[in-house]
Amino acid sequence: MEDYSAKLTAEPFLYTETKIIGRYLLDGEDEQELKKRNIEENLIKHKKVGSVKRVNSPIFRRLDVMDKEMLEEFVCSDIETSKYILLYAIMKTDRLVRDFIVEVYKDKLYMKKEYIEKFDIDNWYEEKCILSQALREKTESTTAKLKQVIMKIMQDSGLVIKEKDRFKIVRPLLKEKFISMLDKNGDMEYAKAIGGLLWKI
Repeated sequence: MEDYSAKLTAEPFLYTETKIIGRYLLDGEDEQELKKRNIEENLIKHKKVGSVKRVNSPIFRRLDVMDKEMLEEFVCSDIETSKYILLYAIMKTDRLVRDFIVEVYKDKLYMKKEYIEKFDIDNWYEEKCILSQALREKTESTTAKLKQVIMKIMQDSGLVIKEKDRFKIVRPLLKEKFISMLDKNGDMEYAKAIGGLLWKI
């Protein structure tokens, strides 16, 4: 199995930016041309060119996960569902985020816990380090940044709310359309992880 990567440190949730590019794709723009246009014209309106170049890859990598139906739902549906679609795309393209949601967040939902504590995050990460040489070799600052970005993605997607040093779990209500799209892709496990026990399978 592919080892974990630290690329996430430079790849936050990017909801607004991904939605901007998603709309261009939905309107029929060529993906390769759009990649160039975003760098040349700064379609996502970042302040620095370097920032645009840095986030271009994750934006398109995540959008590549979506078929036309899912892309249309991402661009046009309500903000909650749209964010869950982006979270799904991130889980599909970043193993560290996927494993955190499956192994920590989902378990908390199933056990009806209210919070993810700092020690939950630290213990989970330490367990990952035992299995991953790539993570073991990271500096303390990179390790801290990875944990920070994972939890910021959780916040930005609407799954948790930060309260001092811990994170209050928000139990999502997934719409049938979203569940159906993941089921069609053979990814019901992702829907279970994001939605917990709030719906029957």
